[in-house]
Amino acid sequence: MEIIPDEEEVAIDAIPLAVKSPKIVDWKIYKEGRKSYYQIMRADGKSQMYMVISQMLTSFDKEDLEDPYKLVKAKYESTRPVDDLDLFLWGDLKTMFEPHIEDEV
Repeated sequence: MEIIPDEEEVAIDAIPLAVKSPKIVDWKIYKEGRKSYYQIMRADGKSQMYMVISQMLTSFDKEDLEDPYKLVKAKYESTRPVDDLDLFLWGDLKTMFEPHIEDEV
């Protein structure tokens, strides 16, 4: 180990161990014939299409899921989802973040 006096300037090349992905800011549902897709949009302008919620779960971490939960909760605070995919998304996120009192862990 080498001790470096305070008066010298030291440059450190830091390599981040983890990089936080940009925040999710919106979602849309697209339909092509009988297929429907979720388009998840991030703050950096990038987006990703998902056919089912389980695909999202495998590519998101918990913090990523909090963003769409807040968006969905705000959108459906006073109304109920009409579209099937919105209903699935709302129901699944609500189940993950608002467990029922009688549910066992």
